[in-house]
Amino acid sequence: MWKYVCDVMTTIGPFYWNRQHSKVPLQNSVLACLWTLSNQESYRGVADRFNITKSTVCLHLHEFCSLVTTYLSHHISWPTGQALHNSELGFRAAGFPNTVCAVDGCHIPIVKPHCENPVAYINRKQFYSVVLTGFCDSKRRFCHVNVGHPGSWHDARAFRLSAVGRLLDEDPQSLVPEGMHIIEDSAYPLLPQLMRPYRDNGHLTARQRCFNQKLNVARVVIEHTFGLLKTKFRRLKCLYMKNIANISTAVTACCILHNMCLEEGEAIEVDEQVEAADNRAPHPQNQDAVLHRNQICDLF
Repeated sequence: MWKYVCDVMTTIGPFYWNRQHSKVPLQNSVLACLWTLSNQESYRGVADRFNITKSTVCLHLHEFCSLVTTYLSHHISWPTGQALHNSELGFRAAGFPNTVCAVDGCHIPIVKPHCENPVAYINRKQFYSVVLTGFCDSKRRFCHVNVGHPGSWHDARAFRLSAVGRLLDEDPQSLVPEGMHIIEDSAYPLLPQLMRPYRDNGHLTARQRCFNQKLNVARVVIEHTFGLLKTKFRRLKCLYMKNIANISTAVTACCILHNMCLEEGEAIEVDEQVEAADNRAPHPQNQDAVLHRNQICDLF
């Protein structure tokens, strides 16, 4: 873990000093920020622990997250080449071949935000949240994240406005090679590049039930990824921030740091209690996608 901390300090150190002109040593500041993100201790408690003021903790935390998202963003990247091959092998071993990655949404609880329409951030479970739309490979590594849409939004709406959602509309093969797909749950639309389970109306065939089972077993990797994220960065269990831009930056920074932890080979116990985003809305049928899903189903 010390190598992980050193990598962060080495990358953001020069920019950190130039921007903050801080008297707090860089190492202390980075450790205080990592501690803040990794725990639910109050800002006052963190300040006492590191012998700094509460306002300094807040100031350094926002700056730290901004620098991580700016200068360490390359740790989140879409799988291509060997990375794509390795991810596909992992999903194939889980029972669902030709898969690029898995997608899902989860809620990040927040306090009432300062914005024009704070009520929009109240989700169906009646607490304030933002939606984190995450894509991960078979090794629980984030390959894309989109954060900040209101908690009242449906998964599919947040997905549609993500960079991946827009690219799938404009140039799908730039992300998903021919014959491959992203796996998802029933919250998302069925497209040739997006595979979701058959809707269980009580009349599914044996092959359709087998298809659903294999897809769900493979797709659980994204739920484990969210669990790992919230286990390592417990601040995400409730972010006491009111500025949506700061919230989005902090969550994205945690996703980047999550990938860095995986690169260092750190073992983390998964927290299974993750607030899933809304998946209730129906979707119109895409006939090409229906045909493609049936062809995959026939292979099982």
